[in-house]
Amino acid sequence: MDSPSSEYLSTKQLEEQIRLEEIRLLYGGTPFSFSASVVITLIIYNVVLGHVVSETNLNIWLFIMLSVMFVRSIDSYLFSKQDIQQQLNSSCRTRFFIGTGIAGTCWGLLPWLGFSPEIEYISFILVCMVGVIAGSLSTLSFRWETQALFLLPACILLISRLLIEDQSFFNATSFVLIVFVFFSLTAGKKIFDNTQQNIRLRLEAYNRERAIELLHQKQALHIQSTPLAIIEFDLELTITEWNNAAEKIFGYTHKEALNDNVMRLILPRENEAEQLGELLLNYKSISGKVIENKTKSGEVIFCEWYITTLTDDKKEIVGMAAMALDVTDKKQNETAIIKSKEEAEKANQAKSDFLSSMSHELRTPLNAILGFTQLLTYEKALTEKQQSHISEISNAGNLLLELVNQILDLARIEKGHLQLSMEKVTLVDCFNECSSMISPLAEKRHLSLNINTETSGYVIADYTRLKQVMLNLLSNAIKYNTENGSVSLKVLQKENGIVRICIIDTGTGISTEMLNEIFQPFNRLNAASTIEGTGIGLSISKQLVEMMNGEIGVSSKLNEGSEFWVELTGSLNIMTAIEKESKLPAASQAPDENTASSHKILVAEDNPTNQTLILSQLTTLGYTADMVKNGQEALNKMVNTKYDLLLTDCNMPLVDGYKLAKTIRERGNKLLPIIAITADAFPEKKAECLKVGMNEQITKPIDLNTLKNTLEKYLN
Repeated sequence: MDSPSSEYLSTKQLEEQIRLEEIRLLYGGTPFSFSASVVITLIIYNVVLGHVVSETNLNIWLFIMLSVMFVRSIDSYLFSKQDIQQQLNSSCRTRFFIGTGIAGTCWGLLPWLGFSPEIEYISFILVCMVGVIAGSLSTLSFRWETQALFLLPACILLISRLLIEDQSFFNATSFVLIVFVFFSLTAGKKIFDNTQQNIRLRLEAYNRERAIELLHQKQALHIQSTPLAIIEFDLELTITEWNNAAEKIFGYTHKEALNDNVMRLILPRENEAEQLGELLLNYKSISGKVIENKTKSGEVIFCEWYITTLTDDKKEIVGMAAMALDVTDKKQNETAIIKSKEEAEKANQAKSDFLSSMSHELRTPLNAILGFTQLLTYEKALTEKQQSHISEISNAGNLLLELVNQILDLARIEKGHLQLSMEKVTLVDCFNECSSMISPLAEKRHLSLNINTETSGYVIADYTRLKQVMLNLLSNAIKYNTENGSVSLKVLQKENGIVRICIIDTGTGISTEMLNEIFQPFNRLNAASTIEGTGIGLSISKQLVEMMNGEIGVSSKLNEGSEFWVELTGSLNIMTAIEKESKLPAASQAPDENTASSHKILVAEDNPTNQTLILSQLTTLGYTADMVKNGQEALNKMVNTKYDLLLTDCNMPLVDGYKLAKTIRERGNKLLPIIAITADAFPEKKAECLKVGMNEQITKPIDLNTLKNTLEKYLN
């Protein structure tokens, strides 16, 4: 099992510590060993002086010994002044090893330079050298290399000198010295191994103690500086630990809280204290539980608690350790967020209700304006000037209807109520229809319009919504163009089955800083007030394209024009196998005035203007109808008359259109076609109409051709 120190020191760091300890111990022993060497050297010199073969050689040996000791003393002093990194440098170890080898060689030269023919003096030298060699084992045992570097030169030179004399005494002494060298090296190796183990164990023990000390310091620091209240208590729920954060959160000082009951101190309700106490007494941990607490001043706060058990060596529970975080602000913020969310939902619902009401209220007068205008176009007695005025009224009414539709589209997208029908859309169909609808506007502005209506291929999209996007981009390119400019539409095939449709104009362009705002709703980028629009067309287009899994973008330069592009999945290289049926609406034409109908139609409408309009429209189409003001009158009328079709408004007094249709179906009349005529353009309104038994819905303003086709569908 790894020691605690291994958590703080790697193997490499430990080895560095051992090397540092070794070199420090080696250098640390030099003052004593050098002092002893100098003393022994002087004693030997004085004893053998006058008994050696050459006193000059003896003086040389003395000078060498003292010089070496002096140099090594200086090296030892310099080492003691170095920092840790310098002491770890390999050069310090190398210098010590070299100095040790030189010292061993100097002692080995003593029998050569201080040789005496008298055996008692040679014996004295032998005893001194053996003592020095034996003594060196204690100071050089921290490295095996230093022992060998000192012992081998000294012994080899000594033995060699004795063997040269070739005397029986010297020969016997040489043999003893060889045995001495062998056992000295063996003993030195064992001493080195033991020393190494002692150094390692001592350093590991030191590191372990240091690590534990640091751990305790960190724990104490964390306990006192953490924002978490740290509380410990025994099985009797008596507090034994209470840190600074606990003092700040609950208001009790360490002295006040210590030895008090934790439940009584900070829990405001007895029943909650009992529940919590039961959990703790059953030794169940608590993690992340938000509990209502009280402070010393009686203030109610909320804390998030983490509580676990404390056990002894026998795994028996002896207490509890708890951490608490004050989450009062978080709790209040959550409450505020929930309240804000509820208010936002109410506001969103109010906005939806407003849009629904606006749709109804605006479409009702628009129904009369556009309906009567459309009827006037079939009057042959009108002059050309009157027809021109009617055309202007129609254009203004249609523009207002377009603005209403854009606002409702935006509301549908935001609420997620806009549904798409994704299919393969033949580009030629879409471009043909867009070209026919946008050409009059381009001609009015004297612009050249270049749309390739022969483009082959398809994209995956919703046909109606793709046409809406294209018409919006084309109409913008015309509205914001320069006089006698041009608008062109190009199609490119990109990689990975992507088709890019580009609308390029020669208009005023858009500045770089405004490009990022171009698709934001209600942002017209400071457009001139003379240009009609709400500023939400591009925002709706962007959201529609993204709903069709595509992308939309723009590049532009001031006074040079703009290029808007739409990318959708599709192909330009593959012709559709089956040409889609033309999606162009039937051309507006006057119905046959000689059309006669024997069908009985009942109309339920409470608005006088709309009553007059619908009757006029039916008359123009060749039909006659009975009129009632509400659903109750319609039910009364149907008692005595069998009708072939019912046109009903949805919002009427007494009995509305929904209740009228539901009552008719409940009475068993399942075959009567019931057509809703409503100013509510939301999809949920149509779903509600179908749910109560209506067959179809016509949204106001009523288009004469739409009414004609619907009547023919259900009457013929």
